[in-house]
Amino acid sequence: MDEQVMACRHLAQFFQLAVEYNMDEIDFTLKALNSEYKEGIEIFQPQWYSQSQYYYFEEFMEENKVKSRIYRKDEIEYEKERMYWLGYCLQAWSNRTNLSGKEIYQLLGEIGVEHLLRNYKIYHTVDPMYVFEDCEDCLNIKRK
Repeated sequence: MDEQVMACRHLAQFFQLAVEYNMDEIDFTLKALNSEYKEGIEIFQPQWYSQSQYYYFEEFMEENKVKSRIYRKDEIEYEKERMYWLGYCLQAWSNRTNLSGKEIYQLLGEIGVEHLLRNYKIYHTVDPMYVFEDCEDCLNIKRK
C-alpha cells in the first residue's frame, strides 16, 4: 500500500474514533486538522503508522478539549461511516494539493466542515478532489 493511501486510511480511522468517544464532529474535525497527529500523517513519518489510532487518540484527547455529543444508538454506524469518509477526504486533499491540515482548516472553517457533513450523502461516492472543487465553488473559497 502506498504512503498516501495509508495516510488517508489512518486519518479516516482516527476520525471514526470521534464517534466512539462521543465528540462533536465539527469541533473534533477543526481540532484534528490542527493536531500533531495530522502533521505527522502529512509528512508520512513511519512512527505515526506504527501505533494504533487509539494510542494517538489518547494523546489528542489530553491536548484538546472537544465538545461532546451523544449519538443515538441507531445513528452510530452511519456517523462512523461519515467521519471515516471525512477523514479520508481531508487527507486526500492534503496529499493532492500539498495543503496542510492547518491550511485546510483556514480554508474551510466551521462553515466548510458543516457543509461537508451535511452533504455527505451526495459527496461520499465521488472523487475527493471533486468534493474539494465543489466546496471551493459553493463556499467561495480562494486558495492562495
